[in-house]
Amino acid sequence: MSSVIQFDIWAAIKLQKHQLPIVNKILLAITRSANGGLIWILTGLGVLAGFREKHLGILFFCVLIFTAVINNLILKSIFMRKRPCDLFQRIPVQIKRPCGSSFPSGHTAVSFACATALCAIYLPIGIAAICLAAVIGFARVYFFVHFPTDVLFGMISGVTIAGGCIFLLPILTGYFL
Repeated sequence: MSSVIQFDIWAAIKLQKHQLPIVNKILLAITRSANGGLIWILTGLGVLAGFREKHLGILFFCVLIFTAVINNLILKSIFMRKRPCDLFQRIPVQIKRPCGSSFPSGHTAVSFACATALCAIYLPIGIAAICLAAVIGFARVYFFVHFPTDVLFGMISGVTIAGGCIFLLPILTGYFL
């Protein structure tokens, strides 16, 4: 077994032994806010409503949609990695057991992609969004539905896809940030 897989298993199981009820409640609310991209859809609506330049909202939603499709439909179907909660079913899971592949983390990818887009749109909000995205990624490991490398590569794929959209969409549409 590779050292990366050993680390993944060790870290995911170690977190299960160090949970606190108050932390569980806080992280549960945060991870649920990202289910189906809800927090990011609401944020995108805020961008559309709050900025005169509507192309910024369109950019935000393009980042969200492209990331969800590339990460959740394409990458997950290529890698087909089992979730820690599926490999170690005796360890109780405190959230609804997700279906589908574990790698890369969809919650994390979409969160970091949207946070990256927000950095390009309005940096102070983007920095706060990066912090939220990091907590969402941590919560996915904390709740035993992802390994740390799922979250790491979710972060990388989200930032990469967002960067591609931020670079290409202005060229294709003629609207620049």
